[in-house]
Amino acid sequence: MVKQSQSLIIDKLLSQYKNFDFYQAIRLINHIIAQAKKADVDAQLEIVPWLSLSFPETDILNLEKVDNKFKLTATFLSLFGITSPLPTFYTEELLQHNKHHQVDEIKELLNIIHKRLYYFLYHAWSQNRLLEQFIEQKNETTQQALLGLIGLSLKNIREKIPNHRHLLKYASHWICGRRTLQGLSNFLTDYFNVPVRAQSLVLSIQPIPYEQRCRLGIENHQLASTAYLGSYIQAGRNNLLICIGPLDVSRFFHFLLGGANVEMLKLLLKLYMREPFNYMIEVILDKGFLSALKLSSLAHPLGMVSWLSPTKEVESFKVKYWLK
Repeated sequence: MVKQSQSLIIDKLLSQYKNFDFYQAIRLINHIIAQAKKADVDAQLEIVPWLSLSFPETDILNLEKVDNKFKLTATFLSLFGITSPLPTFYTEELLQHNKHHQVDEIKELLNIIHKRLYYFLYHAWSQNRLLEQFIEQKNETTQQALLGLIGLSLKNIREKIPNHRHLLKYASHWICGRRTLQGLSNFLTDYFNVPVRAQSLVLSIQPIPYEQRCRLGIENHQLASTAYLGSYIQAGRNNLLICIGPLDVSRFFHFLLGGANVEMLKLLLKLYMREPFNYMIEVILDKGFLSALKLSSLAHPLGMVSWLSPTKEVESFKVKYWLK
């Protein structure tokens, strides 16, 4: 997305105000006013209705700026004009006074009411719009509600995740009743900006819980039903394989055991998945980044990312470990 400078947006708004929606224009002007106040610059917005009996083409008739003060002329929600609930002769009288450039106390009084009307109108419009409340108004209640959808309502959890608001874009995945491998893969791929693929039913040797082990004459001793020899078994029901890569060298080391992204990966899996799983992580180094082992180099720690086979015979180098 191409970001436009603030000055360019102001120029476009002032020159093409009829192309803007009323609420969109108010949002932009409020943002400009907020930025000005941070710089200790007095900025204001005044909204006045259009005094006419003609039918308007747009919601905004005019917009002008003088010394950081915006004046917007709206064509609806007025106590005079074609949208007025008052009899037409009130508008006709005001038009007559305006034609002769007479100071009209009634019009000034009505404009005081109009200011509050437009204020309440915009406030009511923005009240139930999440984007407006979350970004523009920074409403604490709305922020807590949205963060709660993805399990980040507690401050101590949010502090562990840099740019935790970035996770809100995945809220539709998290609030869904089902969790899919494709959804998990897409989520991790987008978050880390690397290829990630999740697989289920990965066989591995796992210890049998003590209460499920065979004890003759006591429990778990029925042949062909509950009796298992030994304390380990090959199973894959609760195992997930997370394949990450192929990666370049810099990103490859970030996903190795103890790497910069491992703790974040562990936390994201804990937040996303509803059931306990055993996670085997497979980190894949792209073949183009394979380099020969050098004993004097710290880039290939023994037992982790070191190999003796010629690089021409290796399609890709993989490191597997269990995420604890």
